[in-house]
Amino acid sequence: MNVFSADLALAITRLALLISLGWFLARRGWVGPQERQPLMRIVVWVFFPAMILSRVSNNPLISSGPKALLYVGAGFLMIIVGFLVATAVGTLFGVKAGVARRSFAFSAGINNFGYLGIPVTAALFNHDVVGVLLVHNVGVEAAIWTVGVAMVSGDSLARGLRNLLQPMTVALFVALTLNLAGLGGTMPVRFLADLCHNIGECAIPIGTLLTGVYLHENIGQFRMLADASASFGVMAVRWVVMPLALLGVAGCFITDDSLRRVILVQAAMPCGIFTFLIVGLYKGDVQVSLRCSVITMLCCPLVTPLWLYVGSRWLGLG
Repeated sequence: MNVFSADLALAITRLALLISLGWFLARRGWVGPQERQPLMRIVVWVFFPAMILSRVSNNPLISSGPKALLYVGAGFLMIIVGFLVATAVGTLFGVKAGVARRSFAFSAGINNFGYLGIPVTAALFNHDVVGVLLVHNVGVEAAIWTVGVAMVSGDSLARGLRNLLQPMTVALFVALTLNLAGLGGTMPVRFLADLCHNIGECAIPIGTLLTGVYLHENIGQFRMLADASASFGVMAVRWVVMPLALLGVAGCFITDDSLRRVILVQAAMPCGIFTFLIVGLYKGDVQVSLRCSVITMLCCPLVTPLWLYVGSRWLGLG
């Protein structure tokens, strides 16, 4: 596996260009809050569920219930560990206690599992490994919308459990049921999967365009050189501690080859792009969250290939 391949470079470049295009559209006033909201609703309710159905319903790598639980559980635990590590690092680096530290822990603890993680995985591995990633990502979403939301808002975990009923989790349940029942290869399901494939292809480009729009709307007060504690803290979390932790676990404890490939990509990812929107929704510190996303994304073209290279050698995938 060549992590310095043209495919990987193109995946990262496409992401940057799509974000830039979204920024341009927002700056010109062609896409504003009124246009953004329905587009985002389509991405969440149609495009991503369709992608999950197309890549999970007849995926041979998800051939049993225990495997699916393994992938979902790995995604959930990865985010929980990320929250714990980011909380400890935030305390060590002196991020202000209270709202700022909770926002930092939430944002630094979440890696870019979707908008960059999916195209990078597709560039390095085959279609079925992307399907494993999508199942893994449902565990990630579950951790974010339960434990993560409870943490950033200061609310109880019980109230956060209501957020589990999401379009993507429902789509995953349907797709896994079809797969485990052996119906994935039947003509009606294959027809549905092909249709969903065409629809789901819109998820990444449209969602990434909207990322640029969101950034244009929220980055006005951002200052790169301000708040050194959060800046150096997120570098420690995403560039040192979490890659070492994830690759250590994958190399020593995980035997499933597909999951090892997924964890390799996750270890190399920057912070999630949309974390600052969730932080803003639940009255957190948006500027701290935005700092985590911007700093790690700007350095992604250098840091991500480096960790992919180191991790692939450690895991024997080179």
